[in-house]
Amino acid sequence: MAMRRLLIVMNPRSGTRCGLTVMEQVTPTFAAAGIELDVRVTEGPGHARSMMQSADLSGFDGLCVAGGDGTVHEVTDGLMQRGDPISVPLGIIPAGTCNTLAQHLQFDDPLEAARQIVAGETLPIDVVRVLLNDEVIYCLDIVGWGAVSDINATAERLRWLGPSRYGVAALWQILRAKRRRATLSLDGQTIDDEFLFVIACNPKYTGSGMKLAPHAEIGDGKLDVIVVRRATRWQMLKLFSKVFDGSHLKLSCVEYHQVRSFALTSQTRDALDLDGEMKGHTPLSAEVLPSALRLFAKATSSSSR
Repeated sequence: MAMRRLLIVMNPRSGTRCGLTVMEQVTPTFAAAGIELDVRVTEGPGHARSMMQSADLSGFDGLCVAGGDGTVHEVTDGLMQRGDPISVPLGIIPAGTCNTLAQHLQFDDPLEAARQIVAGETLPIDVVRVLLNDEVIYCLDIVGWGAVSDINATAERLRWLGPSRYGVAALWQILRAKRRRATLSLDGQTIDDEFLFVIACNPKYTGSGMKLAPHAEIGDGKLDVIVVRRATRWQMLKLFSKVFDGSHLKLSCVEYHQVRSFALTSQTRDALDLDGEMKGHTPLSAEVLPSALRLFAKATSSSSR
């Protein structure tokens, strides 16, 4: 597609506060292609969501996010809360700590991301509709519970470490992981047991380089759900050591499911990890909205890694 004008939501505080630097890097790529940029800077948590709920998207050929997973989440949630079909594709310019979708699509480099946006090719991407009591939240990346939420809560307190904070947090929580009693429903099939964690993934990656869902595709209409019920500390350490290449799936303690919907009710009111954001509590139910958005990316990006 021939593009003339892009709306860019830029978070200057993403990652190690590198949003402005990333925009300086990619702006010449868009200028060389004759594309006008309308850059709107976020002012704090929740601002990107509120902007997207009311933004006039007419006259734009695309909507891009220069930020991390949290900013992408806010933009997605704001767009989907509008309730009307989204006519413009979404572009990701990675400027955060982990950049989960960019890892999946193989353009961790902001300049490569800008080149793919300029090229104009798009792919469908599923969105996850999460219902928490009477609140609906839309996600693109993950829905996590149990040790996954504990790790993310710890990682938030270690932001100063940069990308390594997730590895440090994971190792710390492995030493103190606890099982929680819950009822898990996968496409209507119910499991009542104790669990260490449950995480539903749209892309292959979570955290920094963790290939937690190696069979995941962002436009297949399914969530890849990884479940660990019982595991020794040694098994959890092995899981952590193998998660970076996806070989953790060979461990006997790991269950892997591909579903269109799931629900979870726990005995206690537990915090949730939604797209890397600590948000909401159990119980929850989630369903895939197939191809709800389109994403600037090459057709081979999501399936070759």
